[in-house]
Amino acid sequence: MEQLKTLCNGSDRTRCPLLILVEFTRMRCTGETVFSTLLAGILCFITIFTGVFCSPSPIFAKTKTAKQVAYKSPEPVPTFYDDFDLESLDKAVAASLKYLKVIPPGKKFQVCGGALSAAALAGSLQDLAALIKRSKSAGEFNRQVREKFEVCRIGDGEIAGKVLVTGYFEPLVNGSLEKKKPYLIPLYRVPGDLVVTKDRDGKSVIGRQAANGVVPYWTREEIEKNGHLAGSELVYVDDPVSAFVLQIQGSGRVRLRDGSIRPIQFAGKNGRPYSSIGKLLVEQGVMPLADVTLPRIREYLDQHPEEREKILHHNESFIFFKWGDSSARGAIGEVLIPGRSVALDHKSYPPGIMAILHSRKPIVDDKGEVKEWRDFTRFVLNQDAGSAIKGPGRVDLFLGSGRYAEIAAGLMRQPGTLYLLVKKK
Repeated sequence: MEQLKTLCNGSDRTRCPLLILVEFTRMRCTGETVFSTLLAGILCFITIFTGVFCSPSPIFAKTKTAKQVAYKSPEPVPTFYDDFDLESLDKAVAASLKYLKVIPPGKKFQVCGGALSAAALAGSLQDLAALIKRSKSAGEFNRQVREKFEVCRIGDGEIAGKVLVTGYFEPLVNGSLEKKKPYLIPLYRVPGDLVVTKDRDGKSVIGRQAANGVVPYWTREEIEKNGHLAGSELVYVDDPVSAFVLQIQGSGRVRLRDGSIRPIQFAGKNGRPYSSIGKLLVEQGVMPLADVTLPRIREYLDQHPEEREKILHHNESFIFFKWGDSSARGAIGEVLIPGRSVALDHKSYPPGIMAILHSRKPIVDDKGEVKEWRDFTRFVLNQDAGSAIKGPGRVDLFLGSGRYAEIAAGLMRQPGTLYLLVKKK
Protein backbone atom coordinates (compact mmCIF):
# COMPACT_ATOMS: atom_id res chain seq x y z
CA MET A 1 0.00 0.00 0.00
CA GLU A 2 2.80 2.43 0.74
CA GLN A 3 4.18 1.85 -2.75
CA LEU A 4 0.75 2.49 -4.20
CA LYS A 5 0.28 5.66 -2.17
CA THR A 6 3.65 6.91 -3.32
CA LEU A 7 3.07 6.29 -7.01
CA CYS A 8 -0.69 6.67 -7.16
CA ASN A 9 -1.89 10.01 -5.86
CA GLY A 10 -5.62 9.87 -6.30
CA SER A 11 -8.01 7.49 -8.03
CA ASP A 12 -9.19 9.07 -11.23
CA ARG A 13 -9.50 7.19 -14.51
CA THR A 14 -6.83 6.79 -17.17
CA ARG A 15 -7.30 5.36 -20.59
CA CYS A 16 -3.98 3.52 -20.51
CA PRO A 17 -5.03 -0.12 -20.24
CA LEU A 18 -1.95 -0.78 -18.17
CA LEU A 19 -3.83 1.11 -15.49
CA ILE A 20 -7.37 -0.22 -16.19
CA LEU A 21 -6.45 0.43 -14.18
CA VAL A 22 -4.12 2.09 -11.59
CA GLU A 23 -4.30 5.86 -11.39
CA PHE A 24 -1.36 8.13 -10.98
CA THR A 25 -1.67 11.90 -10.92
CA ARG A 26 1.96 12.82 -10.51
CA MET A 27 5.34 11.14 -10.47
CA ARG A 28 8.56 12.94 -9.73
CA CYS A 29 11.54 12.17 -11.86
CA THR A 30 14.69 11.34 -9.92
CA GLY A 31 16.80 13.72 -11.95
CA GLU A 32 16.99 15.82 -15.08
CA THR A 33 16.92 13.91 -18.32
CA VAL A 34 19.83 14.18 -20.68
CA PHE A 35 18.88 15.34 -24.15
CA SER A 36 20.93 14.43 -27.15
CA THR A 37 20.05 15.19 -30.83
CA LEU A 38 17.68 16.97 -33.26
CA LEU A 39 16.76 17.16 -36.90
CA ALA A 40 17.91 13.77 -38.14
CA GLY A 41 15.29 12.35 -35.84
CA ILE A 42 12.63 14.65 -37.29
CA LEU A 43 13.41 13.51 -40.80
CA CYS A 44 13.26 9.81 -39.98
CA PHE A 45 10.08 8.40 -41.43
CA ILE A 46 9.42 5.50 -39.08
CA THR A 47 6.10 4.90 -37.39
CA ILE A 48 5.30 4.00 -33.84
CA PHE A 49 3.40 0.90 -34.90
CA THR A 50 6.55 -1.06 -35.71
CA GLY A 51 8.33 -0.50 -32.44
CA VAL A 52 11.46 0.51 -34.42
CA PHE A 53 12.66 4.06 -34.01
CA CYS A 54 15.28 6.44 -35.33
CA SER A 55 18.60 6.56 -33.55
CA PRO A 56 19.53 10.06 -32.40
CA SER A 57 22.13 11.80 -34.52
CA PRO A 58 25.48 12.38 -32.79
CA ILE A 59 25.63 15.98 -34.00
CA PHE A 60 23.75 17.28 -30.98
CA ALA A 61 25.43 18.02 -27.70
CA LYS A 62 23.96 16.62 -24.51
CA THR A 63 22.58 19.25 -22.18
CA LYS A 64 21.22 19.18 -18.64
CA THR A 65 18.69 21.66 -17.35
CA ALA A 66 18.79 23.42 -14.03
CA LYS A 67 16.28 23.63 -11.22
CA GLN A 68 13.23 25.61 -12.32
CA VAL A 69 10.77 28.17 -11.06
CA ALA A 70 7.17 28.02 -12.28
CA TYR A 71 6.69 29.48 -15.77
CA LYS A 72 10.32 30.50 -16.12
CA SER A 73 12.65 29.56 -18.94
CA PRO A 74 15.13 26.86 -17.98
CA GLU A 75 18.72 27.95 -17.63
CA PRO A 76 20.27 26.73 -19.77
CA VAL A 77 17.58 25.95 -22.33
CA PRO A 78 17.96 22.22 -23.19
CA THR A 79 18.92 20.99 -26.62
CA PHE A 80 15.79 19.66 -28.33
CA TYR A 81 15.38 16.96 -30.95
CA ASP A 82 12.58 14.83 -32.38
CA ASP A 83 12.59 11.07 -32.87
CA PHE A 84 9.51 10.82 -35.08
CA ASP A 85 8.51 11.56 -38.69
CA LEU A 86 7.81 14.99 -40.09
CA GLU A 87 4.61 13.99 -41.90
CA SER A 88 2.85 13.10 -38.64
CA LEU A 89 3.92 16.45 -37.18
CA ASP A 90 2.45 18.30 -40.16
CA LYS A 91 -0.89 16.54 -39.67
CA ALA A 92 -0.96 17.21 -35.94
CA VAL A 93 -0.08 20.89 -36.39
CA ALA A 94 -2.81 21.27 -39.01
CA ALA A 95 -5.36 19.75 -36.61
CA SER A 96 -4.41 22.16 -33.82
CA LEU A 97 -4.50 25.17 -36.16
CA LYS A 98 -7.96 24.17 -37.38
CA TYR A 99 -9.16 24.05 -33.79
CA LEU A 100 -7.53 27.32 -32.71
CA LYS A 101 -9.03 29.22 -35.64
CA VAL A 102 -12.58 28.67 -34.38
CA ILE A 103 -11.87 29.78 -30.81
CA PRO A 104 -13.49 33.16 -29.96
CA PRO A 105 -10.84 35.88 -30.39
CA GLY A 106 -11.42 37.26 -26.91
CA LYS A 107 -10.68 33.97 -25.13
CA LYS A 108 -7.36 33.97 -23.28
CA PHE A 109 -5.16 31.08 -22.22
CA GLN A 110 -2.65 31.19 -19.39
CA VAL A 111 0.71 29.90 -20.58
CA CYS A 112 4.33 30.60 -19.66
CA GLY A 113 3.31 33.21 -17.14
CA GLY A 114 1.15 35.28 -19.50
CA ALA A 115 -2.28 35.40 -21.13
CA LEU A 116 -2.36 34.59 -24.84
CA SER A 117 -5.25 34.61 -27.29
CA ALA A 118 -6.04 31.68 -29.54
CA ALA A 119 -4.73 33.73 -32.47
CA ALA A 120 -1.42 34.25 -30.67
CA LEU A 121 -1.16 30.55 -29.89
CA ALA A 122 -1.88 29.72 -33.53
CA GLY A 123 0.77 32.17 -34.70
CA SER A 124 3.29 30.71 -32.29
CA LEU A 125 2.47 27.19 -33.48
CA GLN A 126 2.82 28.15 -37.15
CA ASP A 127 6.18 29.84 -36.57
CA LEU A 128 7.54 26.89 -34.61
CA ALA A 129 6.42 24.39 -37.26
CA ALA A 130 8.02 26.52 -39.98
CA LEU A 131 11.25 26.73 -38.00
CA ILE A 132 11.37 22.93 -37.64
CA LYS A 133 11.02 22.54 -41.41
CA ARG A 134 13.53 25.12 -42.55
CA SER A 135 16.29 24.49 -40.03
CA LYS A 136 19.30 22.96 -41.75
CA SER A 137 21.17 21.99 -38.62
CA ALA A 138 20.66 21.27 -34.98
CA GLY A 139 22.64 24.29 -33.98
CA GLU A 140 20.54 26.61 -36.12
CA PHE A 141 17.27 25.23 -34.79
CA ASN A 142 18.24 25.42 -31.13
CA ARG A 143 19.78 28.88 -31.53
CA GLN A 144 16.57 30.23 -33.04
CA VAL A 145 14.46 28.54 -30.38
CA ARG A 146 16.47 30.38 -27.74
CA GLU A 147 16.18 33.67 -29.62
CA LYS A 148 12.52 33.59 -30.63
CA PHE A 149 10.66 31.35 -28.19
CA GLU A 150 9.90 31.30 -24.52
CA VAL A 151 10.64 27.83 -23.14
CA CYS A 152 8.87 27.06 -19.89
CA ARG A 153 7.74 24.28 -17.60
CA ILE A 154 4.88 24.28 -15.11
CA GLY A 155 5.75 23.85 -11.48
CA ASP A 156 8.28 24.94 -8.88
CA GLY A 157 11.71 23.64 -8.08
CA GLU A 158 12.58 20.04 -8.78
CA ILE A 159 9.07 19.06 -9.88
CA ALA A 160 8.91 21.68 -12.64
CA GLY A 161 7.89 19.99 -15.86
CA LYS A 162 7.90 16.53 -14.33
CA VAL A 163 5.09 14.33 -15.61
CA LEU A 164 3.86 10.76 -15.53
CA VAL A 165 3.56 9.50 -19.10
CA THR A 166 1.06 6.81 -19.96
CA GLY A 167 -0.25 5.68 -23.34
CA TYR A 168 -3.62 4.87 -24.86
CA PHE A 169 -4.63 3.18 -28.08
CA GLU A 170 -7.54 2.41 -30.40
CA PRO A 171 -8.76 -1.14 -29.68
CA LEU A 172 -10.22 -3.47 -32.30
CA VAL A 173 -13.09 -5.61 -31.01
CA ASN A 174 -15.33 -8.20 -32.66
CA GLY A 175 -18.98 -7.26 -32.86
CA SER A 176 -22.42 -7.78 -34.36
CA LEU A 177 -25.37 -5.51 -35.04
CA GLU A 178 -27.62 -8.32 -33.80
CA LYS A 179 -27.57 -10.03 -30.42
CA LYS A 180 -26.47 -13.49 -31.38
CA LYS A 181 -23.95 -15.81 -29.74
CA PRO A 182 -21.15 -15.11 -29.03
CA TYR A 183 -22.04 -11.42 -29.40
CA LEU A 184 -24.01 -10.84 -26.22
CA ILE A 185 -22.35 -7.79 -24.57
CA PRO A 186 -24.01 -4.52 -25.64
CA LEU A 187 -22.33 -1.19 -26.23
CA TYR A 188 -24.89 1.60 -25.85
CA ARG A 189 -25.62 4.88 -27.56
CA VAL A 190 -26.46 7.89 -25.37
CA PRO A 191 -29.78 7.01 -23.68
CA GLY A 192 -32.77 9.29 -24.02
CA ASP A 193 -33.19 9.83 -20.28
CA LEU A 194 -29.68 11.19 -19.72
CA VAL A 195 -29.60 14.91 -18.99
CA VAL A 196 -26.76 17.38 -18.55
CA THR A 197 -27.27 20.44 -16.35
CA LYS A 198 -25.04 23.08 -14.79
CA ASP A 199 -24.35 23.57 -11.11
CA ARG A 200 -23.88 26.93 -9.38
CA ASP A 201 -20.25 27.04 -10.49
CA GLY A 202 -21.15 26.39 -14.11
CA LYS A 203 -19.80 22.83 -14.09
CA SER A 204 -21.64 20.12 -16.00
CA VAL A 205 -23.70 17.70 -13.93
CA ILE A 206 -24.81 14.45 -15.57
CA GLY A 207 -27.91 12.64 -14.34
CA ARG A 208 -31.40 11.49 -15.26
CA GLN A 209 -34.76 13.11 -14.88
CA ALA A 210 -36.85 11.68 -12.04
CA ALA A 211 -40.10 12.74 -10.38
CA ASN A 212 -38.19 14.70 -7.75
CA GLY A 213 -35.78 16.31 -10.21
CA VAL A 214 -32.43 15.33 -11.67
CA VAL A 215 -30.78 12.43 -9.85
CA PRO A 216 -27.45 10.64 -10.46
CA TYR A 217 -27.47 8.37 -13.47
CA TRP A 218 -27.40 4.60 -13.13
CA THR A 219 -24.09 2.98 -12.20
CA ARG A 220 -22.32 0.38 -14.32
CA GLU A 221 -23.75 -2.39 -12.16
CA GLU A 222 -27.29 -1.01 -12.38
CA ILE A 223 -27.04 -0.65 -16.16
CA GLU A 224 -25.68 -4.12 -16.75
CA LYS A 225 -27.80 -6.01 -14.22
CA ASN A 226 -31.16 -4.26 -14.46
CA GLY A 227 -31.50 -3.56 -18.18
CA HIS A 228 -32.14 0.17 -17.76
CA LEU A 229 -30.81 0.91 -21.25
CA ALA A 230 -32.86 -1.63 -23.20
CA GLY A 231 -33.50 -0.19 -26.64
CA SER A 232 -30.33 1.92 -26.67
CA GLU A 233 -28.01 -0.85 -27.87
CA LEU A 234 -25.61 0.26 -30.61
CA VAL A 235 -23.69 -2.98 -31.21
CA TYR A 236 -22.92 -6.24 -29.41
CA VAL A 237 -19.39 -7.52 -28.73
CA ASP A 238 -18.15 -10.96 -27.75
CA ASP A 239 -16.18 -10.24 -24.59
CA PRO A 240 -17.04 -8.19 -21.46
CA VAL A 241 -13.40 -7.33 -20.78
CA SER A 242 -12.92 -6.06 -24.34
CA ALA A 243 -16.02 -3.91 -23.88
CA PHE A 244 -14.56 -2.57 -20.64
CA VAL A 245 -11.21 -1.76 -22.26
CA LEU A 246 -12.97 -0.01 -25.13
CA GLN A 247 -14.75 2.20 -22.62
CA ILE A 248 -11.47 3.01 -20.91
CA GLN A 249 -9.84 3.98 -24.20
CA GLY A 250 -12.86 6.02 -25.26
CA SER A 251 -12.87 5.01 -28.92
CA GLY A 252 -11.91 2.11 -31.13
CA ARG A 253 -12.96 -0.02 -34.07
CA VAL A 254 -15.48 -2.83 -34.39
CA ARG A 255 -14.99 -5.75 -36.79
CA LEU A 256 -18.48 -6.84 -37.77
CA ARG A 257 -19.53 -10.36 -38.78
CA ASP A 258 -19.29 -9.56 -42.50
CA GLY A 259 -15.64 -8.57 -42.05
CA SER A 260 -16.19 -4.83 -42.33
CA ILE A 261 -14.60 -2.56 -39.75
CA ARG A 262 -16.38 0.51 -38.39
CA PRO A 263 -14.94 3.20 -36.14
CA ILE A 264 -16.77 3.78 -32.87
CA GLN A 265 -16.35 6.92 -30.80
CA PHE A 266 -17.07 8.39 -27.40
CA ALA A 267 -20.51 10.00 -27.25
CA GLY A 268 -21.12 10.53 -23.53
CA LYS A 269 -20.84 9.07 -20.05
CA ASN A 270 -23.03 8.42 -17.03
CA GLY A 271 -21.21 10.94 -14.86
CA ARG A 272 -20.30 8.44 -12.17
CA PRO A 273 -16.74 8.49 -10.76
CA TYR A 274 -14.12 6.22 -12.25
CA SER A 275 -12.61 3.62 -9.94
CA SER A 276 -9.57 1.67 -11.07
CA ILE A 277 -9.85 -2.10 -11.10
CA GLY A 278 -6.07 -2.30 -11.23
CA LYS A 279 -5.85 -0.36 -8.00
CA LEU A 280 -8.54 -2.63 -6.53
CA LEU A 281 -6.53 -5.74 -7.34
CA VAL A 282 -3.42 -4.23 -5.75
CA GLU A 283 -5.32 -3.22 -2.60
CA GLN A 284 -6.81 -6.70 -2.29
CA GLY A 285 -3.37 -8.26 -2.53
CA VAL A 286 -4.24 -10.09 -5.74
CA MET A 287 -1.14 -8.80 -7.53
CA PRO A 288 1.71 -6.39 -6.83
CA LEU A 289 1.72 -2.97 -8.44
CA ALA A 290 4.51 -3.97 -10.82
CA ASP A 291 2.30 -6.71 -12.32
CA VAL A 292 -0.64 -4.45 -13.15
CA THR A 293 -0.62 -4.66 -16.94
CA LEU A 294 -3.43 -5.30 -19.37
CA PRO A 295 -2.30 -8.88 -20.16
CA ARG A 296 -1.96 -9.66 -16.44
CA ILE A 297 -5.39 -8.24 -15.62
CA ARG A 298 -6.97 -10.16 -18.51
CA GLU A 299 -5.26 -13.34 -17.36
CA TYR A 300 -6.56 -12.94 -13.83
CA LEU A 301 -10.14 -12.27 -14.99
CA ASP A 302 -10.02 -15.27 -17.33
CA GLN A 303 -8.77 -17.50 -14.52
CA HIS A 304 -11.37 -16.22 -12.04
CA PRO A 305 -14.60 -15.78 -14.04
CA GLU A 306 -16.63 -15.91 -10.84
CA GLU A 307 -14.96 -12.64 -9.74
CA ARG A 308 -15.02 -10.84 -13.08
CA GLU A 309 -18.40 -9.16 -12.83
CA LYS A 310 -17.80 -7.87 -9.31
CA ILE A 311 -14.39 -6.52 -10.27
CA LEU A 312 -15.65 -4.72 -13.38
CA HIS A 313 -18.64 -3.30 -11.48
CA HIS A 314 -16.20 -1.73 -9.01
CA ASN A 315 -15.87 0.98 -11.63
CA GLU A 316 -19.20 2.86 -11.64
CA SER A 317 -18.29 4.97 -14.67
CA PHE A 318 -19.94 3.93 -17.94
CA ILE A 319 -19.27 5.21 -21.46
CA PHE A 320 -21.74 5.61 -24.34
CA PHE A 321 -20.74 5.41 -27.99
CA LYS A 322 -21.66 6.47 -31.50
CA TRP A 323 -20.47 5.33 -34.91
CA GLY A 324 -17.61 7.42 -36.20
CA ASP A 325 -16.74 8.56 -39.70
CA SER A 326 -12.99 8.41 -39.22
CA SER A 327 -10.28 7.32 -36.84
CA ALA A 328 -10.33 8.37 -33.20
CA ARG A 329 -11.06 12.04 -32.52
CA GLY A 330 -9.83 13.95 -29.53
CA ALA A 331 -11.43 16.45 -27.21
CA ILE A 332 -10.75 19.29 -29.67
CA GLY A 333 -12.83 17.46 -32.29
CA GLU A 334 -9.96 16.62 -34.63
CA VAL A 335 -8.56 13.24 -35.69
CA LEU A 336 -5.83 12.09 -33.32
CA ILE A 337 -2.36 11.53 -34.78
CA PRO A 338 -0.53 8.48 -33.38
CA GLY A 339 2.66 9.43 -31.60
CA ARG A 340 1.90 13.17 -31.76
CA SER A 341 -1.46 13.76 -30.06
CA VAL A 342 -1.49 13.83 -26.28
CA ALA A 343 -4.18 14.22 -23.66
CA LEU A 344 -3.38 16.93 -21.11
CA ASP A 345 -5.46 18.75 -18.52
CA HIS A 346 -6.83 21.71 -20.45
CA LYS A 347 -6.96 23.73 -17.25
CA SER A 348 -3.19 23.47 -17.03
CA TYR A 349 -2.25 23.47 -20.72
CA PRO A 350 -4.05 25.34 -23.52
CA PRO A 351 -5.77 22.97 -25.96
CA GLY A 352 -3.98 22.77 -29.28
CA ILE A 353 -0.61 23.96 -27.97
CA MET A 354 2.64 22.28 -29.01
CA ALA A 355 4.99 20.93 -26.38
CA ILE A 356 8.16 18.88 -26.24
CA LEU A 357 7.92 15.61 -24.36
CA HIS A 358 10.83 13.54 -23.13
CA SER A 359 10.22 10.06 -21.70
CA ARG A 360 10.83 6.38 -22.48
CA LYS A 361 9.15 3.94 -24.86
CA PRO A 362 9.24 0.13 -24.94
CA ILE A 363 11.02 -1.69 -27.73
CA VAL A 364 9.48 -5.15 -28.11
CA ASP A 365 10.36 -8.38 -29.89
CA ASP A 366 8.15 -10.55 -32.10
CA LYS A 367 6.61 -12.17 -29.03
CA GLY A 368 5.62 -8.82 -27.56
CA GLU A 369 8.27 -9.00 -24.85
CA VAL A 370 10.12 -5.82 -23.92
CA LYS A 371 13.72 -5.88 -25.14
CA GLU A 372 14.58 -2.46 -23.75
CA TRP A 373 13.21 0.91 -22.71
CA ARG A 374 14.53 3.66 -24.99
CA ASP A 375 14.56 7.40 -24.37
CA PHE A 376 12.57 9.53 -26.79
CA THR A 377 12.02 13.25 -27.27
CA ARG A 378 9.44 14.64 -29.66
CA PHE A 379 7.05 17.46 -30.40
CA VAL A 380 3.51 16.66 -29.27
CA LEU A 381 0.24 18.57 -29.39
CA ASN A 382 -2.46 18.89 -26.76
CA GLN A 383 -5.48 17.51 -28.62
CA ASP A 384 -7.32 15.29 -26.18
CA ALA A 385 -8.43 15.03 -22.55
CA GLY A 386 -9.34 12.32 -20.06
CA SER A 387 -10.99 12.00 -16.67
CA ALA A 388 -7.72 10.84 -15.09
CA ILE A 389 -5.62 13.49 -16.79
CA LYS A 390 -5.78 16.05 -14.02
CA GLY A 391 -3.22 18.70 -13.20
CA PRO A 392 0.09 19.49 -14.90
CA GLY A 393 1.72 16.20 -13.91
CA ARG A 394 -0.10 13.84 -16.32
CA VAL A 395 0.44 13.13 -20.01
CA ASP A 396 -1.38 10.44 -22.01
CA LEU A 397 0.24 9.74 -25.40
CA PHE A 398 -1.99 8.44 -28.19
CA LEU A 399 -0.34 5.44 -29.83
CA GLY A 400 -2.85 4.62 -32.56
CA SER A 401 -4.00 1.09 -33.34
CA GLY A 402 -2.36 -2.24 -34.01
CA ARG A 403 -0.30 -4.75 -32.10
CA TYR A 404 2.55 -2.47 -31.04
CA ALA A 405 0.16 0.29 -29.96
CA GLU A 406 -1.75 -2.10 -27.72
CA ILE A 407 1.41 -3.58 -26.20
CA ALA A 408 3.06 -0.21 -25.60
CA ALA A 409 -0.10 1.34 -24.15
CA GLY A 410 -0.34 -1.61 -21.79
CA LEU A 411 3.17 -1.01 -20.53
CA MET A 412 3.79 2.74 -20.51
CA ARG A 413 3.91 4.28 -17.05
CA GLN A 414 7.08 6.28 -17.27
CA PRO A 415 8.44 9.49 -15.76
CA GLY A 416 8.96 12.31 -18.22
CA THR A 417 9.53 16.02 -18.71
CA LEU A 418 7.25 18.41 -20.62
CA TYR A 419 8.33 21.77 -22.07
CA LEU A 420 6.09 24.43 -23.58
CA LEU A 421 7.28 26.76 -26.33
CA VAL A 422 5.54 30.04 -27.18
CA LYS A 423 6.81 32.84 -29.33
CA LYS A 424 8.36 35.74 -27.47
CA LYS A 425 6.49 39.02 -27.63
